[in-house]
Amino acid sequence: MDFLSKVSAKAGETFQTIKDSEVTKKAKNYAGIPGLQVQIGKCESQIKKAYEKIGEDYFKTHEHEAESGYPEQFRVIKENLEKIGRLKAEIEEKKKGGEAVTDAQNSTIQKICPICGRSVADDSAFCSVCGHQF
Repeated sequence: MDFLSKVSAKAGETFQTIKDSEVTKKAKNYAGIPGLQVQIGKCESQIKKAYEKIGEDYFKTHEHEAESGYPEQFRVIKENLEKIGRLKAEIEEKKKGGEAVTDAQNSTIQKICPICGRSVADDSAFCSVCGHQF
């Protein structure tokens, strides 16, 4: 029994030494890093969404101004919104078997607003639903 007691005591001491060692402390610290990095990623994602919302609101408020302060970015946004509108119209045409999208009341060709996705008369300068300028 004396031998087992000594082995048990020595094992306890060894365990305590390992538990208190610098390597163990560093390992515990490093183990918490991935969780912190995930939290940082979530915060950065929320910031990015907030920036995007601010930018979208700014664009919508100033898109009709000649001097926006961001002429290149506004040009890119407008070009791509128009392209999206054309592509959506093309999708609608394909869904209808290749026929042009027409208005039932006056049989005029319609275009799709890139902002709200609604059909408006092809000769419209503005979307009648959301006010987007074509």
